[in-house]
Order: sequence, then structure tokens, then C-alpha cells
Amino acid sequence: MTGGSTPPAISPFTNTMDTVSVLTYYLHVFTTYVSYYWTYYREIFHDYPYEVKTAIWVTQWSFLVILFLTIRLERIGRARRLREKGEAKLEARFGEAIDYVFSGDYDHQMTRDEIISRFHVDEREVAKRGLLKNDKQRWIMCRMIYGRLLKNEKHGPHRKDNLQLLLNIFSLPTFLEGEVSLGGMENKMAAMTMIRTFKLYISPWVLNKLMASKQTRIRRVAMYLSVMSSSDSELEYFETDFFDKNSCIYDEIELGYMLNRRRDAGLKLPNLAHWAELQKNDNTKCMFVRLMRRFDQREYCYQLEKIFRESKHKKLIEEISRTWGYLGYGEAEQLLTDTMLTQPDDTKVAIMHAVTRMNSGRGLVLLSDGYKNSTNPHVRFEALRCMYCYSEEGREMVKQLESEAKEDEQKFFAFFHNPITQAKLRLDKEQAYHPSVETVYNMSN
Repeated sequence: MTGGSTPPAISPFTNTMDTVSVLTYYLHVFTTYVSYYWTYYREIFHDYPYEVKTAIWVTQWSFLVILFLTIRLERIGRARRLREKGEAKLEARFGEAIDYVFSGDYDHQMTRDEIISRFHVDEREVAKRGLLKNDKQRWIMCRMIYGRLLKNEKHGPHRKDNLQLLLNIFSLPTFLEGEVSLGGMENKMAAMTMIRTFKLYISPWVLNKLMASKQTRIRRVAMYLSVMSSSDSELEYFETDFFDKNSCIYDEIELGYMLNRRRDAGLKLPNLAHWAELQKNDNTKCMFVRLMRRFDQREYCYQLEKIFRESKHKKLIEEISRTWGYLGYGEAEQLLTDTMLTQPDDTKVAIMHAVTRMNSGRGLVLLSDGYKNSTNPHVRFEALRCMYCYSEEGREMVKQLESEAKEDEQKFFAFFHNPITQAKLRLDKEQAYHPSVETVYNMSN
């Protein structure tokens, strides 16, 4: 034989089978040891009383639960420490530059180069590899900017533009839209909240996907994201059965913000009385009726007459009465007068207040009847209060009723002689929507 012979080649199939054989062997060894010690462990306590075995069983499972919770808490703590470390790192690197954007009065338009220069990098570095390495850092940066925006009380004509520049430098608008589209439930909600706060544009395709979600909370927030565009075509959400069935106080607050932004932007407000007619839920109707008076929609008050006549819902009738009163819709005074006698006591008070605010000069007869034809002390006092606030003639009527009142009725008139209570007798004249403070949610720029 000349030279060494070449060994036969080993096929990939043979290698795979050898690997499976080794793994199977070790699996059998493992199961054998586990079954042996499990049988041995059970035999130890086989003849023990039932109570002792129960105590041992509870102790064992308690130990396993404690072990699981310890591991879980350690993982949570480790994640928190890593997050805090990442926040500290980004704060040290970018915190001063971000504070620079929020430190001014927003009275001048910042440039991209002006902001980037504060990061001590050049435009080429930003364009080449970005300033943030991964999604964790992007979330940290979003929270840093979000927190500063909520705490900052300074407003100016260029606030929104400067904020948009800062977000674009870190490519955060694209990141947030991606999280809204593909992120988990928690990330979706956090991203949508930040998008609304930052007033960012979001693709209609993403919104349409979210509005088909089975999660009621996601659908509601997605609907309001679509309304952020202030487009008339996006207001159809408030005509859907979904809104009618799921509306709550949250929606009334959001509607207030949205309508206020549209008003500040010079856009026409939708017909809220029409929306009230479309709803089946009486509480949802009440919401739109309240908003009518807050946004001074007197021209649509006539549309509420049909709802008023057909409704048997006490709160809805009261809200319509209040709206007519605050907006001075005197055309409905006769309708209120005709229906007052059959209404509950609280509704009678709402009607009397409405007639007093209308102040047409014909309401004293209604107010006098409210005092004379009721045994409810609250109704009787409110009738006197309305007379007193109505006109000089009404005050004279109160004096006359006081002179004719029996001894046990004199308590109703004591309020008109005490200087402290006299200051509380007058009715407020308007209930317009005026945000108490300007916030990131209701600011117009």
C-alpha cells in the first residue's frame, strides 16, 4: 500500500442521529434520577398523618412561591436599575441640551443646527448613526421630553415648532408611530398619549388599524387621535354606536379640549344638538347638551325641543332646561312653563333657574306658582330666590309674600336679610368653556 488511505466521509444524517442519541441518553438519565428521588421523597411521608402531610405540602408550595417571587422581584429590580442607569447616562449626555429648548420663552424660532450644537455633535453624525442606539434609549428619551413638557409652564408662538425640531433630531415621531402600530398594549397606550401631547402627525393607515381593535380603550384613544387633525371628516366617530355605548366623563373632557382647539384655530364647531339627537343613550345626550351651553351654540337650541318633549329622562330634561336658560333661549319659556307642574322637584328647580336666566318679563307667575304650589322646602326657597333675582318687581313680590307668610314659613325669608347669605343669592349668568389653566392638552400652538 502506497500512502495513507482516506477515511470514509461521515454524512450529516449520521451526525444528527449521534446528537439525538446523546441527548436521549441524558434525558433518560435525568428522568431516572427525578423519578427515583420523587418516589423516595413520597415514601418518607407515606405513613404520616393526613394533617402532617397537608402541612408539609403547604410548606413546600409556599417555598416554591417564595422562590418564584424572589426571582421575579430580582428581575424587576435589575430591570429598574438598568433603566435608571440608562436614564442617568442619557440625562448626563443630553439633559442640558433638552433643558435649553425648554428654558426659553419660545419667542424665537430655533434652528436644527442651533439645537444640535448643544449636543456637541455635528449633523453628519446625527444622519449617519443617530444619537440613540436602541428602542430602550428612545423610550427613555420620550419620557424625558414628555416629563419636561408637562412641567414647563412657559408658552409662546414657537413652542410647537421648537418641540417638533427636537423630536425629529432623535427620530422619535417615526419611532412612536411604529410603537402605536406594532407595539404591545402598554406601549401602544403610552405612545398614543405622547403623540397627542406632542401633537404629532400619525398615519391614517395606522389609525384605521387601531380603530378596528377589539380593545375598547385602544379604540377610544385612537378615535381621539384621528380627531386631532381638526378635520370635519374625522368627527364621524361621535355618530357611531361605539361612542354611544362606551361614552363616559373621559369623553366629555376630551370633547371640551378638542372643541376648544378647533375654536382657537378659527374652525367651525359641529352642531352638538344634532349629535345629541343621534344618540340613544340619555347620558350621552346630556353630555352634548351640556357642551352646547359651554360653547354658546344658541342657534341650535330649537333642535332640543323635540328631545325635551319626547324624553322621560329626568337628568336630560334638567340639562336641556339649563342650556336654554344659560343661552337665553326665550322661545322655550312657554314649553317649560307648561311642563313644570308634572316634573320632579329637582327638575322644577332647574326650570325655575332657566326661566330666571331668560328674564323675559313673563316668568314671575311661574315662580310664584313654584312657591305656592309646592310643599318641598328646597323648591319653595329656590322659587323665592329666583323671584328675588328676576327683577325689582320680583323683589317686591318676595316682600309681599313675607308679609303674608305664617310663622313657620318665615324661615324661607331669613336668607334675604343676612348679609352673608345675600351674597350667595344671585344666579351665575354663564357657563362658557374657559380652561382654568393652559396645559399641553389644550394649548393652541
